[in-house]
Amino acid sequence: MEALAHITTPEFAVAFIVSFLAAALHSTVGFGFALLSVPLLSLLNPLFAPVPQLLVVFPLTLAIVWRERHAVEVRSTLWIFAGRVPGALVGVALLKLLSTAALDVLMSTMVIIGVVIVISRGTFRRTAAREFGAGVASGTMAMVSAIGGPPIALLYRNDAGPTVRANLGLVFAVGLCITISVRAAAGEVSWDEVVVGAALLPSVWLGLRASHSLIPRVDGPRLRNIIVFVAGAAALLLLARGALNW
Repeated sequence: MEALAHITTPEFAVAFIVSFLAAALHSTVGFGFALLSVPLLSLLNPLFAPVPQLLVVFPLTLAIVWRERHAVEVRSTLWIFAGRVPGALVGVALLKLLSTAALDVLMSTMVIIGVVIVISRGTFRRTAAREFGAGVASGTMAMVSAIGGPPIALLYRNDAGPTVRANLGLVFAVGLCITISVRAAAGEVSWDEVVVGAALLPSVWLGLRASHSLIPRVDGPRLRNIIVFVAGAAALLLLARGALNW
């Protein structure tokens, strides 16, 4: 409880609302939790992010996969997982070669190129090569910027809503399990962070519940547009951060 003693009531109220909105977005679109919550909550109070957000999005992701389990495509996600391994290695190499600002600009450029490709091809189809390539891009971005969702979301843009959410959820669940396990083994997860995450869990549950009403309103063409919008927002966020730190 010591961690909560260093958080004011207004700060917790803002964190609760932000986590709720991020969970509602993630549960409806299939990604976007970290994109919305981590930058805002890190500025609000470092105790809120990034570890507490990793801890609360993990059960949320599992719940989404279970809800949409009928739409999981194991073969597709296996190609993505295969691509994330070399992608992570590329990310490690880039971390050694480039500055943080240059990396942000490079990652934002990757997402913008992906957005342009998907938009310019109305009948964009998923293939094993594209699934592997999206995995590489996602693994690289996750290692460099902790934002690995946009490449995979763009890959599934033309699929039905349940397919988008189920397969993104499965990829994220495995990735989060690895990330949290590695952090815990390295002593990078404190009890205070666990307490803060537990305190925010009700907001995430409420966001998941809210998505049940939102999904019927956005599935279809609207969902495809939201995916492009959120991916583009991620690119602009990285580009702005890179420009400010250049």
